[in-house]
Amino acid sequence: MGYKSLNSSDNAYDVFVTYDTKDSHVSEWVMRNLRAKLEEDGEKHLPMCLEERDWPPGVPLVDNLTQSIQYSRKTLFVLTEGYVKTGIFKLAMYLAHQRLLDENVDVIVLLMLEPVLQHSHFLRLRKRLCGKSVVEWPRTAAAEPWFWQNLKTVIREDNQVMYNKTYSKYFTSE
Repeated sequence: MGYKSLNSSDNAYDVFVTYDTKDSHVSEWVMRNLRAKLEEDGEKHLPMCLEERDWPPGVPLVDNLTQSIQYSRKTLFVLTEGYVKTGIFKLAMYLAHQRLLDENVDVIVLLMLEPVLQHSHFLRLRKRLCGKSVVEWPRTAAAEPWFWQNLKTVIREDNQVMYNKTYSKYFTSE
């Protein structure tokens, strides 16, 4: 059925997707569009970890979030106005930043499904340091194929390769 246990040591997802599971429109978009485009379309499939599908029931939220971020190459935050105000978003962002601090691995990808955090210092810094890791849902249907290709590339590529060259010497191990 496509389900995988997070407790499996040989299991590595390409991307853990965190989003507002309480918003039915966002959940539907993630399951119908994002999952289909990343896991099913094209030659190279990107296995995803999704809370609604892959988290074992009964496991504490913090443990599921920690394992999902740890066992995934990237963490994709699907940002909406409601989601950025939740504790789950803040906790997931904190845990993803911990990977950067502990392992020197930047796993964060921000997908702006709605125009949010426009006055956020964090978002401005993120765009300046690693602008390619911030992607926006296109305003026109004609731009969607480019968006999907760009998103797949961002998920596959190491964020540190995408860092702005001016700042990369401060944030990479080289």
